Amino acid sequence: MRRPTQLALVIAGAFPLSACSEAPELTVTEEPATILICEQATTRIMRMDASLDWSSPEAVVWSWSPADDPALDDTQRKWFSNPDEAKPDRGGKQIVITASGGGVALIDYATAQATAVIEIGGNPHSADFLPDGRVVVASSTGDTLSLWDADAGEIIQKLTLSDAHGLEWDVMRNCLWALGGKQIQRLHYHPGADPNPLTVESTVDLPVTEASKRHPRHGGHDLTPIPGEDAYFVSDMDHLWRFDPATETFAPLAGRHEMADVKSISQLAKDGPILVLMATQDWHSTGPRTLDESEIWELPGARIYKARWWQE
Repeated sequence: MRRPTQLALVIAGAFPLSACSEAPELTVTEEPATILICEQATTRIMRMDASLDWSSPEAVVWSWSPADDPALDDTQRKWFSNPDEAKPDRGGKQIVITASGGGVALIDYATAQATAVIEIGGNPHSADFLPDGRVVVASSTGDTLSLWDADAGEIIQKLTLSDAHGLEWDVMRNCLWALGGKQIQRLHYHPGADPNPLTVESTVDLPVTEASKRHPRHGGHDLTPIPGEDAYFVSDMDHLWRFDPATETFAPLAGRHEMADVKSISQLAKDGPILVLMATQDWHSTGPRTLDESEIWELPGARIYKARWWQE
């Protein structure tokens, strides 16, 4: 296993050079692969070049911080403590960000400034875009899915989902998958329906294992599509799964089933490396790694909650 890439993380946001080992080598695509991270020590969302030494400032492709965003006022900045999700839209022009402090924001990528913000509360943990630009937000301790119309500046619907943690829009089926606790819900979206555009169509229980029995509340954590397949990655507190939406069934993830505390999982294109952020201290880690642990990125002093391959 390659020794970790080193980065001295400074609270002020500077990235000084330091001695380190070689950066991981990834050549899956012609363009350098990048990783989008939620870094809680400095309250930043950062896009990092996976092919470069992360101790170099050149490795930071893009970043956003509520402290540096002139579009936010002081009250709004407090909503974005402990950022825990960041997803680009289908085009990469904007990023939806959630934070345990209660805030959700749409960030314009070109300017790195918020175009819409709201305090939803309940520990927002994930979000995804609907086809019409509205956003659904999963709040974990709030046990809630919230449908946010950013243009109108309001929440137009709330649904109950225990320990809500993950959301993904299914383009093929024109539905939304929502992961929470020990189940996945399939929701249909009726854009013109008032007052309840989202309706639950089915509910699928996560597999019960001896390990999962120890967690009465916390079950499913991350839900992401598998590139090139009609399937999704699902992580729970102790395992990694492959979810088949056609049959609504689960199977152990080939290659690595038992892996605890995986906060995020994503794959770089079809047959590319699978990236995981596994909590190694409390709920965070100093860096992500590939599933086979052959490559590890490390930011000493960091508190990274999620790390995903950047894919528009």
